[in-house]
Amino acid sequence: MRPSVPAWISRVAILLGMALFGITLAFIDRDATLRESRQLGLRLPLVLLPSALWHALRTLGWLICFPADVRPTYWRLFRVRLAADAVSYFTIRGVASEPLRVVLLIDRVPAAASTASTILERTAMGIMSVILVAVTAIIAMTSEAVPNDWQRIFRGIAVVAVVVALLTFLFLTREGRYVGPLFESLYRRTGWHWTEGRVAQFVREVENIFLELARSDVGRIRNLALLAVACYGLMTLEIWLVFWAIGEPVTVWSAMFVETFTRSASVFTGAIPGNLGALEASNVAVVRALGLAGAGSLALTRRVRGLCWAGLGLLLYPRDTLKTHPKG
Repeated sequence: MRPSVPAWISRVAILLGMALFGITLAFIDRDATLRESRQLGLRLPLVLLPSALWHALRTLGWLICFPADVRPTYWRLFRVRLAADAVSYFTIRGVASEPLRVVLLIDRVPAAASTASTILERTAMGIMSVILVAVTAIIAMTSEAVPNDWQRIFRGIAVVAVVVALLTFLFLTREGRYVGPLFESLYRRTGWHWTEGRVAQFVREVENIFLELARSDVGRIRNLALLAVACYGLMTLEIWLVFWAIGEPVTVWSAMFVETFTRSASVFTGAIPGNLGALEASNVAVVRALGLAGAGSLALTRRVRGLCWAGLGLLLYPRDTLKTHPKG
């Protein structure tokens, strides 16, 4: 039996990740990394604190995206989010997470409502992330702390981010519905029955709920934007804390440049399970480019952080899904 296309993508992605991991190991100072890692010591819980707050705020953002009449408890969402992200961490990132979130809530929240809420949270946070990346990349383009070659890299990141933000803004500010009219037009022109089937009806329902949630409450969108800014700041704080813990000076701007580049790089390496190799390579590359020491320690800390939260997510996996429970 021939492997499927997704199977081939996974194999190629894993090989690419292993190659990047090997290259990264060859370029870092392993002795210095081990020495700096010992310096982290008891400070590691403090270094991991920003990611804990990040998960808490992202869960809060997801919570406020639900319609009030079917909104589950915060703790339930926290467990579901960690569990889904843990499974996604070891597969193609994002592909498993969103559908699994819906499945893990299906006995408490209608599938259409949880799907729309998940899309809204991802969309709002994603747009704000793109905007923040664009702003920081534009600043990096003229910063003396960034080498000329890397200024061109940040210029490319800024251009792509601005284009994506503008296209998304134009798409979302368009009046009316999007998918529903498309299915209706296809049915009139072709008579294809699938455009009127259960899947199409489900997509229409999700779209209606999504648009209602996005357009009916300006405060919800404002709060999501503020949460996205806070989450970006927490990841920048994590970088700053790593360098503080190992006794290496770093400015807030340099930490923001590192976060901007690694966040942008992760978009193109999402097919690699666990972002193996790509995470290490992106962190080491930008830190070394900025003339900072401690590149290996930052990459190691972020790998440990990812594994810790993935492990906790699997530990908290809600095994009572599809059993009879009161809603809440």
